[in-house]
Parts: sequence; C-alpha cells; structure tokens
Amino acid sequence: MSVKKSLITTFKAATVLSVVSVISACAGQPATIELETKSNLQCGGSVGVSVVDAQLTIAAGEKPTPGYSINLIEQVNKNGHISLAYDVSSPREGAILPQMMTSPCLYVTLPDGWKRLSVTNNETGQNWIFEQK
Repeated sequence: MSVKKSLITTFKAATVLSVVSVISACAGQPATIELETKSNLQCGGSVGVSVVDAQLTIAAGEKPTPGYSINLIEQVNKNGHISLAYDVSSPREGAILPQMMTSPCLYVTLPDGWKRLSVTNNETGQNWIFEQK
C-alpha cells in the first residue's frame, strides 16, 4: 500500500471515529475519550485521587521499586460526566529492578466543561466522585 493511500485511509478512519464520537455525544450516549496523561515516579504523598483546577492526580503510594505504574483502562464522557477507571500495574515477574522507594502517580488533564468526574480503582472498587460548581 502506498504512503498516500495509507494516509488517506488513516484520515478517513479518524474522521469516521470523530463523527461517531460527536453523534454518540449528541445522542446522550457515552463517548470514549482520550485524555492527556503524564506519569511520574516521585509524587510523594499517600494513595488517593485528587483534583486541582483541571488536573486529576491518581497516586499509588510508596512502592519498593520503579516497576509500578498507573494505567487508565476506561475513559468515557457522557454529557460532561467523565468516568475513569484505572489499575496499578506491578513489575513483571522476574524483572531485575533497583530496590528504591518510589511513589508513582498519573496526572490527567481534564477537558474543559466537565461537570462530574467519577474515578474508580478497578482492582479495589474504590470510587471517588468530584463535581464542579
């Protein structure tokens, strides 16, 4: 397949996905979203979820190696109600990692106009709800 054909196919697929997302949102149906995220291994603090301005922080607490990470596994927007689910992944078995304390977290940039945010730890089922006034 030529590069031009590949680019056209990619553009068409992206356009269709965008149109489907807009139609779903307009119809009141949940729309999958892709929020901007940034990981950090040295956040400090304890386990938990917090929102300051338009930034969500998900913290995993102290871990004994740098092999831990936080992953968003669900991102849905339904009429400004954002629903996120995450898990904390452990180092793969047998991985050789330095023994050093880390405190991994994930920063998530929330979209403009969000009204309600629900964040769920997929492993424990713990849920946090945030609302904008």
